[in-house]
Amino acid sequence: MLATLPTATTAQPVFSVTNLVILVILGAIFYPLQKKLRESASRRRRERWAEEDRLAELEREERDRPPSTDEPG
Repeated sequence: MLATLPTATTAQPVFSVTNLVILVILGAIFYPLQKKLRESASRRRRERWAEEDRLAELEREERDRPPSTDEPG
């Protein structure tokens, strides 16, 4: 146990070049994927909002339209 104590207490490098390379590679992979996902989600959300606005406008026009007098009475 005493033989392993000095090796356990030696200072390990906090950030190595290898870790930096791995971080850069992960950033190069995941940043474009994340950006594309956000753009896709934003586009779908804008399309959904446009469709909801269109349906609300149709509903408003239908509600504001006077009743038809085509019915025999």
